[in-house]
Amino acid sequence: MSCNTCCKAFSIIRKEKGCPNCGFSYCSKCLNYKIFLPKLNFEAKVCGKCKNTLNSNHKVIEPPAAYFKRIENPNVVIGQEMDVNKNDPVEEEIRKRLLKLKEEKLNSSECSDKDIAERLKKLKDIPSTSQAQIEQRLANIKEVPIQSIQSKPALPTPDIRTEEEQANDLLRQYMAHASMDKKYEDEFNSKINDIEGRLYKLKGQQTASNSISRTDMVLMESEDELIRKIIDKAKVESDDEVASPINNELPFCEICNEDAVMRCLGCKYLFCKLCFMEHKDDDDGCDKYEKYTAP
Repeated sequence: MSCNTCCKAFSIIRKEKGCPNCGFSYCSKCLNYKIFLPKLNFEAKVCGKCKNTLNSNHKVIEPPAAYFKRIENPNVVIGQEMDVNKNDPVEEEIRKRLLKLKEEKLNSSECSDKDIAERLKKLKDIPSTSQAQIEQRLANIKEVPIQSIQSKPALPTPDIRTEEEQANDLLRQYMAHASMDKKYEDEFNSKINDIEGRLYKLKGQQTASNSISRTDMVLMESEDELIRKIIDKAKVESDDEVASPINNELPFCEICNEDAVMRCLGCKYLFCKLCFMEHKDDDDGCDKYEKYTAP
C-alpha cells in the first residue's frame, strides 16, 4: 500500500499511520497537522484534507430576534417604514406599486375548489374523436370501403391435419405445379413450332410439321453426345488396364526392396519369400503366387 497524499509505498522507515478524523492511511510526514478534534475532544495529528475541512467550519451567526419579528409581521413593518416617508411622492408611488403587486399575488394564489371543478369540467367537455370517425379517416386514407375497416380480421384456423395428410397434400400440390409447368411448356413449344413453320413458309423451305423441332433436335444431340462420352470413357479405362506395362516394374520386393522371387496373384505385386508369407491373406485372395524371374 502507499500514502494517500504523497503516494509513496510504506516501509520500515516510512511507517503507515491512520488519520483519526477520516481513517485513511498516511505516512508520518503527511500526517503532521495538529488540530483539536471535536468528536475526540482532544488535539491530534490529522491529514491536510481534514485540517482544511475543520478550519473552514466557521460558527454560524444567528440573526437577532428583531429579524424574526420582522419576518412574522412584514405588513406592519412595511407600513411603518412607508409612513415615515409618506410625504415623499416617489416613496408613495413605490408603496402603491408594492401593495398592488401583493394584492395581485394574493388573488392569483387564492383558487377555490369551485374554480378547479369548473376547469376540470371544461377539460372533460373537450370533444374527442369517436371510433367511427377514426375508421372513416382510415378508410379515406387507404381508399377502401369503410366496411373492410369495420369488419373484424378473421383469425386463421388451426391445422388439425396429421403429418401424413400434410405430406400428401404437399406432394399433391407439387405434382399440380409440375403438371402446370409441363402444360405451359408444351403450349410454348407449340407456339414456337408454329412460328418456325411460318418462317419456313416465308423462306420457301420445308414446313416445321415435316421436320424435327428444334427442341427435339437439341435433345437428341445431347443424348448422342452423352452416349459418345460414356463409350469413350469406358474405352479409355479398358485401354489403361490392358496397356499397364508389367515389364516396366522394378524387380524388387514391395516391402523390403530385396530381389523379388514371386508374384502375388491377388494383388499382382512382387515379393520375396519372407515378405510374401507375411503378406499372405486368404480373405483378400492373396494366398496364391507364381514364380517371378527378373528380366
